[in-house]
Amino acid sequence: MSEQQFLAEPDLQFINDIQKSGGGDLKKCFQCATCSVVCNVTPEDSPFPRKEMIWAQWGQKEKLMSDPDVWLCHQCNDCTANCPRGAKPGDVFAGIRSAAIKALAFPSFMGTLLSSPGLAIIAWGIPVVILLAMISIMPGFYSVLPHLNPHSFFGEMFEQFKNPGWGNMPSGPIKWSNFYPELGIDLTFLTLATLAIISLAVGLVRFWNTMEKNHGEKGLIETPVYNVIGTVPTILSHDRFMECDTSRNRYYGHLGVFYGFVGAFVTTGLVMLSLWVAGIPTPYTLSEHGVLTVIVKVIGNISAAAIIIGGIVLWAQRASFKKGSSSYFDWTLIVLVTGLGVTGLAAELVRVEDLRSIAYPTYFIHLVFVAYLFLYFPFSKMAHLAYRTVGMAFARTAQRDMVTEEEIA
Repeated sequence: MSEQQFLAEPDLQFINDIQKSGGGDLKKCFQCATCSVVCNVTPEDSPFPRKEMIWAQWGQKEKLMSDPDVWLCHQCNDCTANCPRGAKPGDVFAGIRSAAIKALAFPSFMGTLLSSPGLAIIAWGIPVVILLAMISIMPGFYSVLPHLNPHSFFGEMFEQFKNPGWGNMPSGPIKWSNFYPELGIDLTFLTLATLAIISLAVGLVRFWNTMEKNHGEKGLIETPVYNVIGTVPTILSHDRFMECDTSRNRYYGHLGVFYGFVGAFVTTGLVMLSLWVAGIPTPYTLSEHGVLTVIVKVIGNISAAAIIIGGIVLWAQRASFKKGSSSYFDWTLIVLVTGLGVTGLAAELVRVEDLRSIAYPTYFIHLVFVAYLFLYFPFSKMAHLAYRTVGMAFARTAQRDMVTEEEIA
């Protein structure tokens, strides 16, 4: 019987990237397979994380970049808690996912920007510059474009471009549109969202193609869309986090953050519909808009609270788990989600209390967090949701995980 030979050509830079992204103890692994034995979410036919630890030690970048199992892992840390060598497989997997997002990023320099702690100031500075630049050019648009009737809906929206920013502080109730016009908000963030969607789509297509090339030999079933839909119940319930033993509390943190963002998205959609369909500007008052105001404020405030509580739970869990470590990617996510919730609630509070001296600066800081989220979603840990969904869909498509024989038949 002839032996199959395999020539390993390690990518040393890739190994360094994994170690810098949280997998610093990778080399301690001596392949005892304890990690795969204790994992409650690994598929039986191709268990992880043992094989990924081998590939990572050998610098097999192509195998790991195209491995759906990297994304089936929910970083329960059962493997890390039980590893006899302290190799921290959970942290290694986190490093692999960070390296994968960096490798699949489009444009590629954004992956480098978001994965480098030394570039954090630049990463946060870019959304600040974008927002300030948008505010500064609005008066120019106002001066060169034809003016509409200032008493009409669109005319009133356009009049806000006349003097935005800190220089426009008229007396009366605090209105965020005095600082950043509502039309400007929609144009700014719809543009950032469009760019993010394009970038994320390119990364996900690259990911799917590499998985199909390297892991699709078992025979694909149905279509990607069909199997993406099949992952929705698991994504919505987050029930795989409940299969963890060591870090089960992460379930509540992730659930709070996830549904907090869902609620924030719904709130934003309602505000945009009320503005562009019903012509109702912000801020809302109970006396003028009744039910709409109550619905928007209740959903918005509950969502912000869920994001903050979820962020605190994730922070506490990370801080209390001594056997593992948290990467720059991890802490950036926690700072982002907590900052979004806190600044959002703070902006509402200072407006209601009419604290004019700090109202607009607070609102601007909130806008920076929102712009950071939109601009960097495809390149940060926020992208885990999308990549994990695609990885889970491929696992179904390739008849590997979460697919019963009855479903295949």
